[in-house]
Amino acid sequence: MTLNNENTRKLTGAIELLLESSSRINEAKPRRYWYPLSLATYGVEEIVEALDSLCSFRTTMWEKTLQFERQFAAYQGCSDSVMVNSGSSADLLLCFLLTNPYHPLLQTGDEILIPVVTWPTQIWSAMMAGLKVKFVDVDPKTLNIDIDDLEKKITPATKAIFLVHLMGNPCDMDRIMAIAKAHNLLIIEDCCEALGAEWDGVRVGNFGVAASYSFFFSHHMTTMEGGMIACSNPEVAEQLKILRAHGWVRNVDPTLYNLHNYDIDPRYAFVNWGFNVRPTDVQASFGLHQLQKLPHFNQRRVELANKFFAFIDTEPVLYRPQVSPKASPSWFALPILVATEAPFSRKEIVNYLELQGVETRPIVAGNIAKHPVANIFSAFLEDTYSGANIIHEQGFYIGLSPFHTDQDIDKLIKCLKSFLRRY
Repeated sequence: MTLNNENTRKLTGAIELLLESSSRINEAKPRRYWYPLSLATYGVEEIVEALDSLCSFRTTMWEKTLQFERQFAAYQGCSDSVMVNSGSSADLLLCFLLTNPYHPLLQTGDEILIPVVTWPTQIWSAMMAGLKVKFVDVDPKTLNIDIDDLEKKITPATKAIFLVHLMGNPCDMDRIMAIAKAHNLLIIEDCCEALGAEWDGVRVGNFGVAASYSFFFSHHMTTMEGGMIACSNPEVAEQLKILRAHGWVRNVDPTLYNLHNYDIDPRYAFVNWGFNVRPTDVQASFGLHQLQKLPHFNQRRVELANKFFAFIDTEPVLYRPQVSPKASPSWFALPILVATEAPFSRKEIVNYLELQGVETRPIVAGNIAKHPVANIFSAFLEDTYSGANIIHEQGFYIGLSPFHTDQDIDKLIKCLKSFLRRY
């Protein structure tokens, strides 16, 4: 079966009916959360595109992946982009790009600075690539890397900074770029929570060698699982494609590697080590349509977040991240911190919200140095991270979806007011 226009029309109609029926069934079921962390953002277009890949038997990485990569690079305003199977894999390839045996930018054992509040695979990726991780504290006022502590942590062994724009709030890239230039440091960026965010009119992810993005279900756009690396130049993209797929040259220009000197089949020529973190064309099928919807999704996220934060700004015992005048956040969620002088704890307000049907989470992992994994790696024990401790002990977030409504935010605010009236 192939999806010609007639088959597409029939499938579209059938899927619309199925989605409508499924929606009615789900609405009839009792739900624990009336305000969940995330809501589905895909529909008929993504499903039909995915079925097209399935019905044409082109499910592995194929033309749609390449098309999606090109469109993402155009959206991001970067040279190239390389799709992978998750945002964590994007972080992994970024770090192995730095210590790439074929063309290393850094040496094994070089020091890389990483904020201590982040998603853990950012940290594991650097460790696995042979880099020495040194943690930098995080400013609880912005949720981003503490730039004063960053400067203090730089030593002659420091060679790179691995930033994260937490919750979609851009880091102060003016100060960070000045520091990097003064100390000759490479920059890579984790933008998994910040797709579309800008610093002084430039999209985050365009400030360093390359940057990672995640397309997990709850993120700014989704391919279910999936990720992307935005690249500063075609040479970086080529090395990432080799690392992405076994170390072979199947998806790059093989003429650049003097294969005629070897008695090997060029289709199975290996020039480097590598992984298999390739995406599928089914994932790319979702991405092609989600990317078209992304500007509207992000606009709604900002509108809803601004409405919610306007309420938080009136409450002296709660606060939200500060935003620089040069920053245009692309909010991943609604982060909140409980003030130290509040007459209640973070645990009390979170428990109340959960009982009222509002789903919550800690701000990422909080201070990762407080997790059991810290007992394995000595790097976690080198500082106390006072700013990260505040986030760990007093911070949480509530979900944010472009499919949440203004009425949902009104009800959420009313719920919080009911809690605060107790005190």
